[in-house]
Amino acid sequence: MSTSQQQLPPHLQGHIDVLMIDNFDSFTWNLYQQLSLSGAKVTVIRNDAIDPALLPLLKLNHLVISPGPGHPQTDSGISRDAIRYFAGKVPILGVCMGLEVIVDVYGGTIGYAGEIMHGKVSRVRHDNRGCFKDVPQGIQSIRYHSLSAALSTLPPELAVTSVTEESGVIMGVRHRKYTVEAVQYHPESILSEGGDELVRNFLSLRGGTWDVNPEVKVLDQSLPPFPVESLPKEIGQKPAIAQKVPSILDKIYTQRLSDVAQAQSTPGSTLADLETLHSLNVAPSLIPLVPRVQSTEQGRPALFAEIKRASPSKGPISVATSPASQALKYALAGAHVISVLTEPKWFLGSLQDMLHVRTAVANLPNRPAILRKDFILSRYQVLESRIWGADTILLIASMLPEDLLRDLYNYSLELGMEPLVEVNNAKEMEVALSLPAKVIGVNNRNLHDFQVDMSTTSRLSDMVKGRDVILCALSGITSAEDVAQYSAEGVRAVLIGESLMRAEDPAKFIRELVSLPEPSHSPKWRSRLPLVKICGVRSKEEAVAVATAGADMIGLMFVDKSKRYVDIETAKEIAKAVRMLRFDAPSGFLDDDPSDNNTPWFTNHANRLSYSTSNSRPLVVGVFQDAPLAEILKTISTVQLDMVQLHGSEPVDWAKEIPVPVIRVFHVSADGKGVQGITRGGSHQFVLVDSVRDDGSGVSGGSGKVVDLDLAKQVVASGEIFKSQSKKGAEKVNDATPAHSARVEYPMPIILAGGLSPSNVAAAIAKVQPWAVDVSGGVENAAGSGKDLAKVQAFIDAAKGLVSDEEEGSPAEVEA
Repeated sequence: MSTSQQQLPPHLQGHIDVLMIDNFDSFTWNLYQQLSLSGAKVTVIRNDAIDPALLPLLKLNHLVISPGPGHPQTDSGISRDAIRYFAGKVPILGVCMGLEVIVDVYGGTIGYAGEIMHGKVSRVRHDNRGCFKDVPQGIQSIRYHSLSAALSTLPPELAVTSVTEESGVIMGVRHRKYTVEAVQYHPESILSEGGDELVRNFLSLRGGTWDVNPEVKVLDQSLPPFPVESLPKEIGQKPAIAQKVPSILDKIYTQRLSDVAQAQSTPGSTLADLETLHSLNVAPSLIPLVPRVQSTEQGRPALFAEIKRASPSKGPISVATSPASQALKYALAGAHVISVLTEPKWFLGSLQDMLHVRTAVANLPNRPAILRKDFILSRYQVLESRIWGADTILLIASMLPEDLLRDLYNYSLELGMEPLVEVNNAKEMEVALSLPAKVIGVNNRNLHDFQVDMSTTSRLSDMVKGRDVILCALSGITSAEDVAQYSAEGVRAVLIGESLMRAEDPAKFIRELVSLPEPSHSPKWRSRLPLVKICGVRSKEEAVAVATAGADMIGLMFVDKSKRYVDIETAKEIAKAVRMLRFDAPSGFLDDDPSDNNTPWFTNHANRLSYSTSNSRPLVVGVFQDAPLAEILKTISTVQLDMVQLHGSEPVDWAKEIPVPVIRVFHVSADGKGVQGITRGGSHQFVLVDSVRDDGSGVSGGSGKVVDLDLAKQVVASGEIFKSQSKKGAEKVNDATPAHSARVEYPMPIILAGGLSPSNVAAAIAKVQPWAVDVSGGVENAAGSGKDLAKVQAFIDAAKGLVSDEEEGSPAEVEA
């Protein structure tokens, strides 16, 4: 429907006393109550309630722009359009974000306030005009913000009306001509003084200009100007005064000194505690930074992908994002380094964030290095970083005296971490080169005023040419063009934070930034025929025949009560015979290395085995059920097993003690129980899904009972890792109940077992799409004394799709 045909909602069609646009903030209710108690009749609409084109249809006396989260350019909805339309027509009051919207509309810059204030009280001085007429000086004000107007970029149309006494942060602005006024603090709060007077002054205003409201004295030339308006000139003329104004970096440095002092005095985190933890090897293993950054294609810079909830310059960026989930997205998309902000006050980070990131990517075959990005100023923090899982740390040259920078750099090297040394000018670059730093990052953002100059890296790049140094561009990079320009200038790595944190699809954005091809959504193992495991082989002759038929794995039962049990001597004969077959087979080669790219744990191991050479199979698998670990280890050594299958309720961590790959069995019951934790990687390399027996043992196998194929299909389809299509959607790990609208990039590679036979295996594979299948009873001879080799061959051919339609006939229906 065209705009001319649209109509206002019925409740907005009449005359409105006060219209308040709600920017989705809980304080809106408090402001509504304050206005109502002051005698106003208030109508509230959300900032997305109507099309901006309908604003001319509204008839109102006053307009109020409410507080709200986020940034005025992205999160204020119709507020900016409403100010543009009603300015000069009716009085407008902005509160908190409302002030930021007004400043933004008139061309000012909204940036970091120099301090994050959430529920903090400050005293405010004001100009005693407009809405502040007759409000007492030095009033207490409650503040909930990290962004504010920048005095240096305040447009000439706006005047500063109030500031905080302790820090000079702008607390109020006013249009010089129109009745448009705003405050940064919350006058509606019970902790703010003079709020009712301010609101009553606003409600007393009429019309759209100050000249029709002489009683509030905005245009009274007899009054002196508000002192803050002369502050920039004074600072510019007197450098001594400017030097006394602390920069943002100075404030962060002071805060971190206090934070470190507190941590060192807290039992459990003292320096002695950290040294003890380090001596006990509690710190997780690290990977060297330089080789990891160098592991990129020629002409394509390495990517430092950053996890940053907030920043001093932008305020909140993506506070609700899970660092662990975000890190896994970065890693799987090709990030070489993951930078984690751990500073808590301005960046809302923590050491726990870094630990969770490290844990989330720990099982990847080529995991990214973990960079602790913080304001490191002591040896304590360097050691702390190592304990909590960092592979490298950031050292900021502009913050550290040269002697301290050298000491921290060398101490970091002692702990195995090559630091990223950050510079912002030629002098700092010279110091970094003299360390001599191997990885130097040029921050395009000046940390003293947080202004960004994208040419900073370009200007300093010549200083590292011909040196064995990796140059990294930091800050302000938002597009593939930025990356391409830096790459052409010899920059070998780029760090990207805010853009990635705001991206709807970080993996897609990474591919666009560094020109990576669109990945295949099908894992490499899916391009190979399903693997086949024939279990319960009992003699050397049988094993040779099964191997010749094309089996990929041969299972030997070391479970005493199994009718297919083999003793150690027989097992040795079988293993020796299989090894000889492999030794005599023609040598193969890998046509593609599946470990080139990062993939999740089980997908990686499935890829590798599916892509193993032709003379490396079949593998001899020893099957155990609740045997002692010592017995398993002894059998592996004596028989020289290639793999182990744990078919009972053995502890998961046993897989870390077993020197060969491990298959862990999940015993699935008719009611769907038994798949909990099936995607938890880091221990066993493969999982087998089998149907639980009806004898009450709680284990599976040997019964010929068909597994629930619908459940098995769901396990595969749910995937090893979930990624929701929308950034706002749910994300979760496979628990066999997929999230709504999720897309699966890594189907879970399972070994399907339970009731399979030559007649039903093809249908089972078509339905479930497993990585491998396992059969024992389904290929036994009629007497149950051994394998029916014709059935074995038929099973393998059917599983691998080697049977023609004429030969196969109509496959038997698989009953779940």
